[in-house]
Amino acid sequence: MSPPTKVSLRKASAREQTRKLLQAIVSGEIDAYVGYKQLYGFWCGNNAATQELRPLFRIPGIEANGTFSVTPQFRDLVVTLSKEILLKFQDSASKTI
Repeated sequence: MSPPTKVSLRKASAREQTRKLLQAIVSGEIDAYVGYKQLYGFWCGNNAATQELRPLFRIPGIEANGTFSVTPQFRDLVVTLSKEILLKFQDSASKTI
């Protein structure tokens, strides 16, 4: 078996950091808005490794890089989507083992 490439190591690191951030949002360790903005910044630099995040940045009426109202409904939606995405991350991790 060949050693992992730099690209695969970067991808694995990006996915692990994303997973931790999603867990923090779902558990309430960080505010949903703060987590959303952090995920967006992270996704901009690593979207090839974290395609599962796309639904977060396609919420109707919300432009992640623009101005928008942070309502309780927005926060609830971010937490709900984060839960769904976290399940996908866990599923994909178990498939690669």
